[in-house]
Amino acid sequence: MNANTLERRATSVPALSGAASAYLDALRAIAANLVVVSHIVLIHFNGSIRYGGGSIAVSLFFLLSGFLITQSMLNWQKRPGPRLPGFLADRVARIITPYVPALLLITAANVLFITTKWGAPEINTGVRPFVGNLLMLQDHSAFQFLEMLRFDIPWRIRPYNTAEPFWTVSIELWIYVSVGLFFFCVLCREPVRRRYLWPLVALSLPVVIWNAAAGGGKSLTLIWLLGAVAGCALARLTSGGDRRTGWMAFWLVTFGAAGLVGRAAKVGFDGYDLQTVALIAIVVFGVLIGLANVRSVPPLLERACRFFASYSYSLYLIHNTVLIVVWELTRDAAPRWVSILSGVLLSHVVAYLLYLAFERHYRHVARWLRPRFERALVPKRAEPGAASALPATSTSRP
Repeated sequence: MNANTLERRATSVPALSGAASAYLDALRAIAANLVVVSHIVLIHFNGSIRYGGGSIAVSLFFLLSGFLITQSMLNWQKRPGPRLPGFLADRVARIITPYVPALLLITAANVLFITTKWGAPEINTGVRPFVGNLLMLQDHSAFQFLEMLRFDIPWRIRPYNTAEPFWTVSIELWIYVSVGLFFFCVLCREPVRRRYLWPLVALSLPVVIWNAAAGGGKSLTLIWLLGAVAGCALARLTSGGDRRTGWMAFWLVTFGAAGLVGRAAKVGFDGYDLQTVALIAIVVFGVLIGLANVRSVPPLLERACRFFASYSYSLYLIHNTVLIVVWELTRDAAPRWVSILSGVLLSHVVAYLLYLAFERHYRHVARWLRPRFERALVPKRAEPGAASALPATSTSRP
């Protein structure tokens, strides 16, 4: 299949229905708050309470990411080329716009308010880890591979100090880079300058491979790909205009729920277990298919879902630091429940302010990045108005 055939077969992704959009928003908001609860358990109860919500939340994030980013790539495929620079600019902007300010806030909080030790010097505190987090090198697969080989690597970069949730953000970014290169350069045959192609491949591909079988989430790459498959399937299903999806949704949800109960009864529930996550995905996307033709939901419910989802990424980034600051300030002066409640409320307030000040403006950042990425990535011989087909020996390989 050549690039022209792909262009003709490109699937235009219809807009999600009002109910489907509200459902996805609700999942994002719920997942972010499940992570908040997981860090409450660690901070206030020293992890003594068994709680698996954090792993479920991370798996949900990666499922939804795979689903939504795949649909985004399908939409980009319909545009005149080159598409890769614009896609990467959008993804980088979406991640870094609140990420960099959050990292600066976390650094300030650790200097001004936090006195207890939440890390080791020069591994997740100090200048080197700070710069490493800016470059999205925290917990890079190269560090983990060397550690597995028992190499002494005191310079390994971890998420900066109390920014523990940052470990998944770097994985997400490098997955975006890797799948973007594969989709646009290999499948769509867009050219990329070699001086940038190979460094991007060298940084991103090991992360994708490592996290298919190891890493903190055991198989986050494969979980992301489950979402990607669902994104492709739903795009084709809805683009055909078939409205007879009710029974399909019913049987998917029934099968997935029954399998999930059986799996949990037999081996227990692990939110990172690939088989468990596959069954969760069947339920999650089965419900989504069922809602695909529900055009609207009660306005109040829709607004609530949209509101809590809007700052869910900022909440994910900043909540752990806010919880720790509140814990340090109140642990000897207030009951535990007051500290927990205050920490949760303040986490939401700070996250929403971070969203208002930075996150919601990511499209402006993307527009600023796009021409710069295009100048850097697109060879001068490539025509700006269309994707160029390359011979097999060219830079079309990731």
